[in-house]
Amino acid sequence: MFMSQRSLPFAEIWRVLAYTLAIAIAFIAVGRLQMAFFSAPSTQQWLQGMGWLQADPSQALRQQAEQIAADSKPALQRLPGGHRMAALRLGYELGYASQLIGVYAMSAPEARALGQQQAAPHAALAAQIAVQWGLGEAQPLGAESLREFTELGTRYEADESGLAARIESKLSPLHRQLYLLGTQVGGEAARIEDSGGRFSLPPQTLIARHATLAGIEPGLWQPLAAPPAPAEPPAQVVQRYRAALQALAAGVAAQDAADGRP
Repeated sequence: MFMSQRSLPFAEIWRVLAYTLAIAIAFIAVGRLQMAFFSAPSTQQWLQGMGWLQADPSQALRQQAEQIAADSKPALQRLPGGHRMAALRLGYELGYASQLIGVYAMSAPEARALGQQQAAPHAALAAQIAVQWGLGEAQPLGAESLREFTELGTRYEADESGLAARIESKLSPLHRQLYLLGTQVGGEAARIEDSGGRFSLPPQTLIARHATLAGIEPGLWQPLAAPPAPAEPPAQVVQRYRAALQALAAGVAAQDAADGRP
């Protein structure tokens, strides 16, 4: 269902890998500082005292998932088969295409052209799905600067294109969560595939959030949110992520089939 192969001159591959590795190191450093700060007992107590932190965030997420499921039930009963997979695949293709376009946006013209070329089938499939389900225009997010590239994930979360809102309006709140999950795992899949498994930085919190709100079992989304082990060979990283994507697709397809049963 997912991922594709590509090729670039050897020097350009390593230039981009060095570029993305520097971004990853910066993100990891900031993330560790944030984790250390927010995990400190004094910080936790202060946040709870201010009313900004609940004692059990996972419980609130489960309650929100139950509400989304209830609000989406009429749509799940009336929509034709394949609706869940369509929302997930739409997000996946756009997230994948955006990563391919963005990572080469500031490279040499040859690399930029190849990035656009490799992203084109993903963008075309996303557009086709959007038309099929009456969702209007669906285009991958571009990136004209380093900041725009590094913020691709948060830009999808902010619904820069308005597509997530259209999905919720035309389909249901649950489909919005599947779409957003797709954008996150699609971007990560492109990072892994594009680097041959040498670079992986899964957006763990966002994958967990959207999968939970979409009613997906933890056993299906957790492998997609897990970073590679330090000694894991790059080829194994690629194969592991592909297998996790296929398992997710099978799980969502099973939910689609269950929706159609009386």
